[in-house]
Amino acid sequence: MNRILLVCFAFSFAFSVAQNRKGQFRIKDQDFKHSLIVAFADADFDVDELQSQYQFSLGKAFPMSEEKKTELARTSTDSGKALELIGNIYKVDLQNPTDAILLELAAKLEMSNRVRYCEILSSRPVPPPADIAPTTPNYFANQTYIQANPGVNMQAAWNLGIVGNGIKVRDVEYGFNKNHEEFVDNPSIFMQSGVALNPEVSQDYSEHGTAVFGIIAADNGTYGVTGMAHGVSEMIQFPEWTQSFGYSPATAVLNAISASSQGDVILLEMQEYGVNDQFVPSEYLQSIWDLTNAATNSGILIVAAAGNGNANLDSANYAAYMNRGDSGAIIVGAGTANLQHDRISYSTFGNRVNLQAWGSNVRSSGYGTFSQIGGDFNQRYCTFTGTSSATPIVASCAIALQSHYRNLTGNYLAPTVLRQILINTGIAQGSGGHIGPIPNMVAALTAVNDLAVQKSENLVFALYPNPADAKVAISGIFSDAMKVEILNTFGQTVLKSGSVDLDVSDLQSGVYFVRISDGAKIGVKRLVKL
Repeated sequence: MNRILLVCFAFSFAFSVAQNRKGQFRIKDQDFKHSLIVAFADADFDVDELQSQYQFSLGKAFPMSEEKKTELARTSTDSGKALELIGNIYKVDLQNPTDAILLELAAKLEMSNRVRYCEILSSRPVPPPADIAPTTPNYFANQTYIQANPGVNMQAAWNLGIVGNGIKVRDVEYGFNKNHEEFVDNPSIFMQSGVALNPEVSQDYSEHGTAVFGIIAADNGTYGVTGMAHGVSEMIQFPEWTQSFGYSPATAVLNAISASSQGDVILLEMQEYGVNDQFVPSEYLQSIWDLTNAATNSGILIVAAAGNGNANLDSANYAAYMNRGDSGAIIVGAGTANLQHDRISYSTFGNRVNLQAWGSNVRSSGYGTFSQIGGDFNQRYCTFTGTSSATPIVASCAIALQSHYRNLTGNYLAPTVLRQILINTGIAQGSGGHIGPIPNMVAALTAVNDLAVQKSENLVFALYPNPADAKVAISGIFSDAMKVEILNTFGQTVLKSGSVDLDVSDLQSGVYFVRISDGAKIGVKRLVKL
């Protein structure tokens, strides 16, 4: 099954690269300035004649250090080809260009067979898809999206001690309030260092990130809300509108990728203007699609909002976007907070949207639309909505599953495999255009457990008896360096041994995993203790 998934993904990537991606540039709003980028097929290009005519220079649009490119290529499913394409995207620097000149130049550049596409970027910002004294009440009882259906049942993962340990998270959007009481004392939650938000960023825009952070990483304390993956090792916000580089969502995505490695999770809490200014996924921009594809190919999971535009991505209006193929990201739609799991009317939809979560009634930090304790800006809480609230809920589920798999096997699930697990084990959608199922963490964790055993059978051994009451014998061919560990479902080691005869009489009844390492080989099997 997994082999089929990966083969399909490889085919999807090859197909998407071969697509004609030209002719998709446009001027979005004549009241705002625009800029031009050009994506070359490779480093062997010659635009000297056009440079002489239009007096422009070229600079790397998305520079990445050679060290980071080498690291990401090492874990890439395409040997770093998508990363090479990112390196061949250039910004076109013109002195005071008019919209007419940009359109003319883009058309001429795309006449070259060395050019993959041109993209005209607008400086018009796209709206986001939306305990200290005195004592803050505990709002955990209001976070019903954490519980069983109609929620995602993250509580089941918590009961096993699965809270996102060991996973690093990045969030790309306008900003967040580090001084909120849920984050102020956590040194592992912060904004990208060395940048400052552009003064044009409104409080409504920056508080959006405060709500997103609350859903994932709010403190597991006695007040306020609790993050669904509050055990993450790190969560960093990468702003898309700064004093240094201005408004550039793609630059923020690049910065997040440059700070990430295999197994990390990046949220794209952004949307983009589609046809008739309908809000659609940010990867509708060709440059963000390329960046997303390069990241997912390298084992970095991207979870992105579908957008609050009620756009049908399966319509002819979005054929060019759909023809690019699968970027590898999880695209998240907004569903109802009830057992029907219908699409909420404003959620963008279509076959490219993979999963859904609540788009209403989501309690989190920030804004103050629900409460503001003692008039303190840093003690504000909200009822969050839209694909904005749905995306971090799905991301939290992915974080927990990745953490659990890592604890069991020492490896990471590929982004497309993790996405498929969430789809296959989810609770089916009700009515409305397609936004996919809502995660079901009990079923998803079971699937991850099964996959962990399948993926670790490069070292063959048998357990007898299984189920066992007191003694377990291991049979197999091992060297003297063989080591045995028994792990509980938390991923915690409860017994270590160098022997093939194990005494499990002191273990409580339940399910465990026997992991044997022998040099470079690892094997895992499930053990039931009576």
